[in-house]
Amino acid sequence: MINKYSICFLLLFYSTTVFAAQKGDIAPDCSAHYIDGKKTLDLAEHQNKVIYVDFWASWCPPCKQSFPNLNRLHNELKTQGFEVIAINLDENKNDAIEFLQNNPVDFSVAYDGEGKCPEAFKVMGMPASYIIDKKGIVREVRLGFDEDELQEIKTTVLTLLNE
Repeated sequence: MINKYSICFLLLFYSTTVFAAQKGDIAPDCSAHYIDGKKTLDLAEHQNKVIYVDFWASWCPPCKQSFPNLNRLHNELKTQGFEVIAINLDENKNDAIEFLQNNPVDFSVAYDGEGKCPEAFKVMGMPASYIIDKKGIVREVRLGFDEDELQEIKTTVLTLLNE
């Protein structure tokens, strides 16, 4: 028997799913400051590149696993026009800074303690990643991180770089 709570849950679940940034959508614009605070992230500045936008937090175990893998992929393909942009969602920026001291990366890291970017993308879990093509179209959405999927991610990125 379906009660009113089940109906509310289903409505909330499906409304969130329907409006999340999905494959084929134009990537939402969002505003966050790079972790060093010197510049503001503008995804439009990265047009004509393939971008892997990764939402993460210091307390997220799969995020810790993903960082060295994404860093290797970024370094391998950056000269071909690939960029990783990681957007941290910790409440306290110092948690992100400490995480990066222990897990250094060469790709761009932004901080969004206000949650504007995950709101724009309608992020539903962590880590959440969006592969965006050179024209700014979301081509793939990934929730979580599994090292076994890294080759699949690389194949997608290489395909997009060659388009």
